[in-house]
Amino acid sequence: MKLIIEESDDYQENEILIKCQNQNDEEIQRIIQNIQSLQTSLICKKEKAYLRIYLENILYIESIDEKTFLYTIDDVYEASQKLYELEQNLQSQGFLRISKSCILNLEYLQHVRALFNGKYEATLTNNEKLTINRSYVPAFKKAFGL
Repeated sequence: MKLIIEESDDYQENEILIKCQNQNDEEIQRIIQNIQSLQTSLICKKEKAYLRIYLENILYIESIDEKTFLYTIDDVYEASQKLYELEQNLQSQGFLRISKSCILNLEYLQHVRALFNGKYEATLTNNEKLTINRSYVPAFKKAFGL
């Protein structure tokens, strides 16, 4: 694959052009999804303010006491959607359910290790650790390429 970047002050906005033999190629689809996710955001609440949080900044999403929280490197925000709704909407954007209460953004996964009880431990790029529960391990292995 060849990457060509043209830079000029004459451009009014950034533009991405993909030239390919087959748009349905797996690699091309993954690139398109990644680019689209950069433009996708969720409206979340922090204290009394509503903010737009871009998917690329979300490390993981967790449900605690019937509330849904989005974790970024810097902060935690509350989402109005339920965890299952976010799971359905974000599964094609690189997010994967890893437990009953957590969805992981695979882009922030640094490494994983098997635990003795059939679970896995995921270490994120910020060194935070999340547990991948046993029933979610097969889907995780498939998505991560194990």
